[in-house]
Amino acid sequence: MLKFLANDPFQETIVRSQIFEIDAKVDNVVEGTSGTILAIPKGSFKNSKGETVTDNVKIELAEALSLEQMLLSNLTTTSNGELLETDGMIYLNASSNGEQLTVDKNNPIYIQIPTRQRKPGMMAYKGMRDTDGNVNWIEPKELEKFLVPVDINLLNFYPKGFETEVVAGLPFRNYNTATKELTDSLYYSLSSSDGIGLLDGLVSTIRNESYYDQNTEVVSGEYNDQPYLTEQDESAYYIDYTRCGIDPAIIKVVRSEKFQNTLIATREFEARLQTIFKTGSENIIEIYIKNIDKNLWELDSMAASNLTESSLKTEFINFYEQRLTNVKDANKYAEMLQGYYEQRLEKIKAALEMAKERLIKELQEKNEANQIVVDEYKELLSNREKYRMETYGFEWTDTGWINIDRGTIPKNWGLERLEIVIQEGESYDRVHTYVIYTSIKSLYRLNSLNNELFYVRNEQQKEMLMPKNQLAVAISIAYQGDKSFIALKEFETGADSVITFILQPATTQKINGAIKTYDNYLEENTIVKDLEYLELFAKEKKRQEKLKSESRFIIRLWNRVYSCEPALADSSGTGF
Repeated sequence: MLKFLANDPFQETIVRSQIFEIDAKVDNVVEGTSGTILAIPKGSFKNSKGETVTDNVKIELAEALSLEQMLLSNLTTTSNGELLETDGMIYLNASSNGEQLTVDKNNPIYIQIPTRQRKPGMMAYKGMRDTDGNVNWIEPKELEKFLVPVDINLLNFYPKGFETEVVAGLPFRNYNTATKELTDSLYYSLSSSDGIGLLDGLVSTIRNESYYDQNTEVVSGEYNDQPYLTEQDESAYYIDYTRCGIDPAIIKVVRSEKFQNTLIATREFEARLQTIFKTGSENIIEIYIKNIDKNLWELDSMAASNLTESSLKTEFINFYEQRLTNVKDANKYAEMLQGYYEQRLEKIKAALEMAKERLIKELQEKNEANQIVVDEYKELLSNREKYRMETYGFEWTDTGWINIDRGTIPKNWGLERLEIVIQEGESYDRVHTYVIYTSIKSLYRLNSLNNELFYVRNEQQKEMLMPKNQLAVAISIAYQGDKSFIALKEFETGADSVITFILQPATTQKINGAIKTYDNYLEENTIVKDLEYLELFAKEKKRQEKLKSESRFIIRLWNRVYSCEPALADSSGTGF
């Protein structure tokens, strides 16, 4: 049948046709640009002689699903003068080698027209268009409610907002875009990991001499390590374990080839899944997975009956009222999948747990390697502090500094203040500032919170025991990318309590030359050795910051997946 007659006044504005070429010898599924789906079994068309067509067939499809399209096409909704409530119109035609074809009544086409909300009582009408472009809708037919499966990989089986959260967390590891591979991997990993485990065993590399370390407390001469996460950090790592949700491993099982051509691989189940996610009930999702031979409306009824009165129960009742059935041959697939779900779920959960354990083991090995380096550095710092203490004539105990009244040099010492200011220090990646007490060949690294203000001891006191009125050397060495900088000044202790540095670019050779004078000091008092450790710690800090960032990201995803309204079950649960 023609789309319009020659004198149709609306032929310029009538909705445009889409043309599809199909092979009539095989089953075909055609989808229009507005979402109309045509499921065309092989051998559906006949020619004028009543013969089944085996050649290629040209399918013409026009979709008028919006009010504007209907008005411009003059598709008024009346049937013999009576008004109709429309939910969308299409034009469908088929031809082969220029010959008009008909559809075999014993082998019909299945048509599915998209709608925002299915309405009960809708029927399909045949349209008769006259020369004036008016359409009379006749021969109403009950709508079949078979479900049409689509490629299950095209369906969105993520909780609402999950994909947006993934995009917001990029870049992540080696990914700069949210590929399906990345999104799937992150989603399924949440079956066994909440992200907190990434931080297990991390060892802080922020270290200085125990008495002068502003970051740790010393008890009985030993470091008392604080928790790695500060109070300021903790809110970013918050997980509410009372929340509920659907285990992503379940979704991984059903989003597979085994469930192709079942009701799971349909747009209708995709819509229900978002409500299932909100219930957080695995019992609800298993109603659909374990009963794929039943009609969808039966499963909707069972789901509603498993919930107490709530907005979610109402959503399942609304689904039920659509009275949707199932895909064709549902029983065949139900038999194939009997027992598959439980077996596959167990294997997937075990595989995800093993993947988590491998990652944790790899991270733990790196943490243990870092612990060895930290312990070595702590020993070096202890030796450095012990050397200076013994040189002064004092010993370190759990009560602090004690004068033993006998030392290797005169007791011309005392508490002195010392601060070093680095201009534009925050523009550098790393800044390390030292004071060298040349009279006793002792090295001390100053503390800082911002790479600009460096001080001895801690932020409140900024003073330490040092030789009085003795020459000392202040040195700052900084790094920015692959560039290095240095500043150096000789000063008298007690006379200069604040020193300001403007760092100058310097090659590695120049820096080595500047500190070569102090190479003959004991190992714990050489800047070169200290810088070697600090470079290792800088790399470790980057690794840890990356892990902390990844942990925060995964926790946000975890909270997205397991944020739901806990489902409360009724006692019946068998449908209504």
